[in-house]
Amino acid sequence: MSKKEPISLHHKPDTRLCLNCGFPNRASDKLCMYCKTSLFEEASLLSWIRQTYLILRWRWQLKERRDKANGFSQSYLPILKNLGYFVVGLLLFVVGLYFVSTGLTDSSFSSGLIGMLFLFYGFFTLKSVFISK
Repeated sequence: MSKKEPISLHHKPDTRLCLNCGFPNRASDKLCMYCKTSLFEEASLLSWIRQTYLILRWRWQLKERRDKANGFSQSYLPILKNLGYFVVGLLLFVVGLYFVSTGLTDSSFSSGLIGMLFLFYGFFTLKSVFISK
């Protein structure tokens, strides 16, 4: 078993990122294995920012591919989330109407107050579904 050693600040990485596509290549490679672009190393702040961006973009692309391979797409999550908020808001609104109507017929202040709270929570939940920020 190999132990993980702490990374020092002056550690030379085993891989180099292609500044064209962001593909991680071996340190000994002269050309990118993915896009065949020449790998040269710059030591400036701009190149560091670009490499950081490419690392994050590459990781995001790998995550997207992994999600597609697993058969789970992130595109359904906002729809399911909004559907859930709609159902909860509608349920709160209906329960609020029930409590307000029973409070009015029984002349019960507490039932009316609880019904008003449910109505407000249901209204604002439904409002958050239909009005985007």
